[in-house]
Amino acid sequence: MKKYFAIALAALAVAGCSNKENDGPVVLGQISIDPVITKATEVNFEAGDRIGLTVVTDKSADNYATNACMTYAADVFSGDLEWYADIYTKADLYAYYPYAEAGTPESYHTKYDQSEGIGTADFMVASKSGVLPTTGSVTMIFKHMMTKLVINVENESGAEVESVGVDGTPRATGLDLMNNAFTEFDGALPDEVPDPITAYEAVEGKTWQAIVIPHSNAMNLVVTLSSKKVITQSLAAMTLKSGGQYTINARILPDEVIVSASGEIENWTDEGEIGFEGGSSTDDLPVEFTEHDGYFVYDGVEYKTVKLADGNTWMAENLRFIPRGRKVSSDPAEDSGIWYPAANAEKVADPALAGTLGLLYDAATAFGVEAITEANAGTFEGCQGICPPGWHVPTVAEMTGLVGHSSNSSLVNPDGAYYDAAIKGASLAALKEAGWEWQFASVRNKANTAGKGTYLVTNYNEIYGVMSYGIGSTMHQVQTNGDGSLKNVQYHYLMPLYNADNEKISVAYGNFLSGASLRCVKNR
Repeated sequence: MKKYFAIALAALAVAGCSNKENDGPVVLGQISIDPVITKATEVNFEAGDRIGLTVVTDKSADNYATNACMTYAADVFSGDLEWYADIYTKADLYAYYPYAEAGTPESYHTKYDQSEGIGTADFMVASKSGVLPTTGSVTMIFKHMMTKLVINVENESGAEVESVGVDGTPRATGLDLMNNAFTEFDGALPDEVPDPITAYEAVEGKTWQAIVIPHSNAMNLVVTLSSKKVITQSLAAMTLKSGGQYTINARILPDEVIVSASGEIENWTDEGEIGFEGGSSTDDLPVEFTEHDGYFVYDGVEYKTVKLADGNTWMAENLRFIPRGRKVSSDPAEDSGIWYPAANAEKVADPALAGTLGLLYDAATAFGVEAITEANAGTFEGCQGICPPGWHVPTVAEMTGLVGHSSNSSLVNPDGAYYDAAIKGASLAALKEAGWEWQFASVRNKANTAGKGTYLVTNYNEIYGVMSYGIGSTMHQVQTNGDGSLKNVQYHYLMPLYNADNEKISVAYGNFLSGASLRCVKNR
């Protein structure tokens, strides 16, 4: 069967949202698409967004629909397009975003002015085969075809950064949306080469973003200062993959830019890691870390920090670092060591929450080891683990020094900085006022080595969300089975409690195979 994307073979009008008339007794109504975006740290589609949909059946050489316009509302894309009457005829569905009234795109041109946002430069595709007509929505996974650049700037030039740009990127590429692939561009380009891409200032004075066509060219970073000085720094040639996010860390001095780069995907899509020329991979790259007053940047991600009344400097938000070579799971039954949070009443992983609530780690992952055994279980107190250099996984003394109370009465610290004896812990409101607001990210619970992992989502409410824990590095106890094999290891974890009269954080025990949040403490 030959599938046509060409407009000349369209069964529907290109510019409008229309449907093909069918005879027959079965009327299923409109086709609707339930979109899933393979990204973790950004918002989903917004009301009014439009996609183009092509429908190809297995009983016709012509498309049933070509470039049908569908608009996003109430969590789905829909339009005037209706299903055909033959409910036993399968179809292949192909969609793209953003919608083009001129017809299904056969090429993509670089957007050189992205100063107002990268959304206008984004391009996503989705496909699904063997779909039968249905009264429900068809779930389709939308993947980014382009590459996202994240440019973190440490400005030591003495002047303000007016703009950040990137040049040396391809100006256009052909598209084969049926196969989610790029082709040779055979269209016309203007004779003059456009100016460098003007990146979007995502975090004022600190972070810029840009969307580029995947390529292996050597690029240049172009920084314009308020003094009107333009500083250009060449970047090494590298292979940027479709859907990959590539982080560039730039330190701007008065006369030069010092650049380091990391190829971590950071879950923008599930396409894998960005490769580098010469056969090396991002697993070989060092994890970049820079520390500043009130925040640090770790592997291209910025985290707020705060010095509290206990004298310690804590992370003020949950870690979302992904160690090299590791993958994040959405299935709590999978012993992956890292999971997306499930901060919802449905107890379902939501990658979109990771950017604000962080990731969930088991103890071995947090401590930076392959496995925890009976022999080594008590050796991790105060370890760095996956925390950045100069920081560590909190100890029970640091946790009780902050919140005072512990479920182990011998560890209660009445001198804890935020301890309130009336509630036997530290008030959530008091910690929030101090700049250390707790983030309820959920828990991946696994009670012992023989258990099955599940998301523990108890006491769900609109104010606080779900139960959560914070990993500590001090062991409480080791439990063994009757045959002497390891059953469980418990560590002291931070635990919030909330009800109408008691909203607090205290210290409890957490199981080593469960998944919990991590907030690191700075070494003294």
